[in-house]
Amino acid sequence: MTTDSDAQASPRSFTDVLNLLIQASASEDPNNRGEFIEYTNQQIAGEINRVHGPKTITAEYIRRLRKGDIKSPSVTVASLLARFFQVPLDTFDAIGGEKAERVMAEAQRFVDARRQTLRANEQDSEPQAVAVMARAARRLSPAGQEKAARYVARLEEIEAMELEGATGVPPSSN
Repeated sequence: MTTDSDAQASPRSFTDVLNLLIQASASEDPNNRGEFIEYTNQQIAGEINRVHGPKTITAEYIRRLRKGDIKSPSVTVASLLARFFQVPLDTFDAIGGEKAERVMAEAQRFVDARRQTLRANEQDSEPQAVAVMARAARRLSPAGQEKAARYVARLEEIEAMELEGATGVPPSSN
């Protein structure tokens, strides 16, 4: 049986570390609350190239690192990625030091908490379209909200009539 402390002390691949850092650094989607947008390979390469000069790294190289096609990149590449994610270089070391272990444990806790929140939101939340309509309705004036409520009530009536016409049975009222 593996304990949490065993898992933290065990060697991890460069790919695992890179993907975890990308997940942990994802920002919340402003249009879909509770969803997160991860950096793309192109964004990572673009920012590294902006800071360190053109052609320092390519999005394709980062893709290959993330897929595990490249198992052990150079120290230079690891250093560039460590600077990008603002973590110690030894975070990418298979064994890592105490500081690297703390960084990775914190990143993992952050990602796990985010996943738990997403699962809870999925179970408790209404369908995406309803959430979008609710957000849009909150931005309307009080008069606009009244209109929207009337439109929704009218749409309910239309759907009820369509259902009655299709089945020949009046819908039950809740």
